[in-house]
Amino acid sequence: MQRYLALIIIFLFSFASLYAQGASFEHNAVVDWSKGEMLINFETVFPPGNESLRIRDNSEMLFKNNFFSIFMNSITRDKNGRLYFNSSSTMEERIQADPSILSSIDNIYNNIVNISNIFNRNMAGMTMRFRLDLFKDIGNHFITHREPLVSERTILWTPSARYTGIVIYADGVFPVHGENRTAALQVALYPEVYDERMRRVLALNMVRPAYLERWGTAGYFSDPNDPRITERVGDRPLYTRASRLFGRYNADIIIPTEDAEKIFYRGQNANLISEGRFVIISPLPSDTP
Repeated sequence: MQRYLALIIIFLFSFASLYAQGASFEHNAVVDWSKGEMLINFETVFPPGNESLRIRDNSEMLFKNNFFSIFMNSITRDKNGRLYFNSSSTMEERIQADPSILSSIDNIYNNIVNISNIFNRNMAGMTMRFRLDLFKDIGNHFITHREPLVSERTILWTPSARYTGIVIYADGVFPVHGENRTAALQVALYPEVYDERMRRVLALNMVRPAYLERWGTAGYFSDPNDPRITERVGDRPLYTRASRLFGRYNADIIIPTEDAEKIFYRGQNANLISEGRFVIISPLPSDTP
């Protein structure tokens, strides 16, 4: 019985492969940073004479069979350009530095969500849209620590309070630390934050893995009135502004030392760091595929 079942599976797979011969496809991806998700558009075109009822099944098969290359193209470059891991490396460079991450890509396929399927006008193909959670589906494969590093603490009196989050305004052009140039902030998967004494305020290994999987180190929003900001930083956040940028890709932020002291004072806001309750207000790339 198992032998016959195996033969049937082989036959169906061969038939599907023959059916898909001559088919072509295109794909593009875009990251919606404020929602923390990646959208992948996948468009197929089949030769004339194919049954429209099978186009969806065969489009799904093409997507699955080519998922590795589609995914790699998507996480290294979306329609707005290269994707950055942090201010030190792009996503592509990060993967090249740790090839073991590639073994997780099959698992990523199991989490992808098909959110729409639209037939082309001539019914010769279709456009499919898929969604991946930027942190839960992709970012968690880059997390290697179990417990976060303890953040800096200061005991010298500072006019501080128990804040519910940190909001950093980073719109405009800023000097780049240690370099004779200016730049606008570059969005990245895991941005870091420093103070003007170059003490680390926020970094990947300072945040608990559960929160990294939920929303990363910091959230990006272009609209300071977006209601989703309150969900992350509460109703009593500390407001500050970037004074400089740091790193070769301009993705890390430097804030005034006096504001960092308010965060560090007696460790009373340490949970804001370990839970990644940071929001960055900055212009964002277009999120339209």
